[in-house]
Amino acid sequence: MITYYATMAVLALAGLLLLLCSYEMKKLNHYSAMVQLLMTIANGGYLALALSESITEAALANKLCYLGGCFLPPLWLLLICTICNFHMPRYIKMFLYGYSFIVYGMVLSIGYSDFYYESMHLEQYMGASVLAHTYGPGHAFFYVILYGYLIIQIVLLIYTMRKKKAVSRKNLWALIVMEIVNVGSFILSRWLDSAIEIMPLIYVLDSVALLYLQYRGFLYNVEENFADNFAKQETYGYLMLDNQWRYLGCNPMVEKIIPAVAECVIDRSIRNVSGMETVNGWLKQYHAAGKEYYEYEYKEKHYECRVERIFYREHPLGYMVELREDTVKELFIQTVTALSEAVDAKDRYTSGHSKRVAEYARKIAERMGKSKEEQEEIYRAGLLHDVGKIRIPAEIINKPGKLTDEEYDIIKIHPVTGFHILQGISEDSIIAIAAKYHHERYDGKGYPNGLAGENIPEVARILGVADSYDAMASNRSYRNSLPQDVVRKELEKGKGTQFDPVIADIMLQMMKEDTAYTMKEAETVKKRVMTVDDEAINNKIIIHIMKDEPRYEMVAAGSGKEALQLLEQQSFDLILLDVKMPEMDGMETLRRIRENYRIPVVLMTSDKNLEMATEFAALGCDDYITKPVLPLLIKEVVHTMTERTGNS
Repeated sequence: MITYYATMAVLALAGLLLLLCSYEMKKLNHYSAMVQLLMTIANGGYLALALSESITEAALANKLCYLGGCFLPPLWLLLICTICNFHMPRYIKMFLYGYSFIVYGMVLSIGYSDFYYESMHLEQYMGASVLAHTYGPGHAFFYVILYGYLIIQIVLLIYTMRKKKAVSRKNLWALIVMEIVNVGSFILSRWLDSAIEIMPLIYVLDSVALLYLQYRGFLYNVEENFADNFAKQETYGYLMLDNQWRYLGCNPMVEKIIPAVAECVIDRSIRNVSGMETVNGWLKQYHAAGKEYYEYEYKEKHYECRVERIFYREHPLGYMVELREDTVKELFIQTVTALSEAVDAKDRYTSGHSKRVAEYARKIAERMGKSKEEQEEIYRAGLLHDVGKIRIPAEIINKPGKLTDEEYDIIKIHPVTGFHILQGISEDSIIAIAAKYHHERYDGKGYPNGLAGENIPEVARILGVADSYDAMASNRSYRNSLPQDVVRKELEKGKGTQFDPVIADIMLQMMKEDTAYTMKEAETVKKRVMTVDDEAINNKIIIHIMKDEPRYEMVAAGSGKEALQLLEQQSFDLILLDVKMPEMDGMETLRRIRENYRIPVVLMTSDKNLEMATEFAALGCDDYITKPVLPLLIKEVVHTMTERTGNS
């Protein structure tokens, strides 16, 4: 018995760790995390109950078990609503949580009154402690949770299966099977009337279902890093299909260009959908002749279309059909910049790396006699040469010590990943080529293809020198930038082996002229951040959160008036401003700041009303966060606003 409970507790914990750590490609649904956490706690409670040596210990462990029984049903319902694209009003959520808290309050009375348990005593069964009990009148309230939520969930799933097309049937069937297993197991345990609790096993099975749904979530968000940006664009459309041409989803622009997509059903093939014949034709030509580009007319507008494969770690997952209007040059440049910043943001120690590499590469190209247009192409290639690192886990990129062979192999995937990403968004093939081959060596010992000499595309040879130079002339998580003479010796050493000797000589000449060693990452200048809150403890919390971030100097102000006085005395790179303060609240303080300063301001509020965002923006707020705030969120907001937002 104890082995059984211990195994279930370990498996639940393993499920929690997998859910939190294994899926870096998708933002974790907070309901999933809360469900898995509660199941882990409950299974720990069952193990503690089996090990109890007194009635007091058993009662306390039993209360941990009831955390799952009371709070998992509403969380499961909210998770199912999320998957089924149902929006539940806030007041209903509050009622659900409130009822669960009331019932759990009754559970906490166990051992102090006979309202929930009339009586209880400790027994032994197969080497484990069992809390034998008789139910009191309060237990009837628990059955409302147990069966009420179950009925609502089943009705919701059936309705979604019948009425909603834009929801994955596989996900729905996974949820339905999970409900059947849960109900069947529970009924079986009550019918057998066994002292062995079946719920720990049910929680483990539910954990497996959660991991499956998380994997499915990744499949439907393969290009999530781009979807957030492109979904709002009015000139780009993206249609996602799996390997069997089954519909995975699209952004709103596709619905405007190809109205028939509204008839497509998630997980069902588009082959026989009326109005999708054109897209089917593109896919057939793509397979038959390798044709990628097509033209499409709709409502007197002309669109350029492209079909390409979606890869993850070189494994084909499906297809992406891209549709866009003709004039996209400005948007393309903005996208290049945004992606470059997204890559650099994965490692704060290499912030600005891509831009510096691009600058060095452009200077090399200029000295090689390239035209202005060619220099700009090479510059953009430099900005995006490391875009494939989006797929590399941050813990590997930021690892301070030496990489293991397995970790190094993962790093070596990024050129190929970058190539496939850039093929889908770049008008200039030179950018994708540069990303793929910038780690090739002149002696043929590089990766991913082991090309040698002039078989390596010229743009990749240029970037290879610029990239290596900046890696040595920049700070890293494990060392500071190297002295210029050391960098020079390494470049000399690599001529003809790692680097194209002609391009390396150009870089060495640039270094010779750079007597002040200006071509390197600038020395870190501390960013000054002001946190404004009338509650001193809140300021102390934020300062404590940022204490391990040496790049930032934190200054506290206890009121809006004090904040304005500090602004007159010194400059700041960011202001974290509380909304609710006496005398001069955050809104009035923001108005006065905007009269004289363009400093980025992030409001902090406990009001979670979405309409507030519009009001904040109208006052000149750059962003807002809601309380209570997570430490990682504070760090991310501070870093993002100070690194990417210019101020004057």
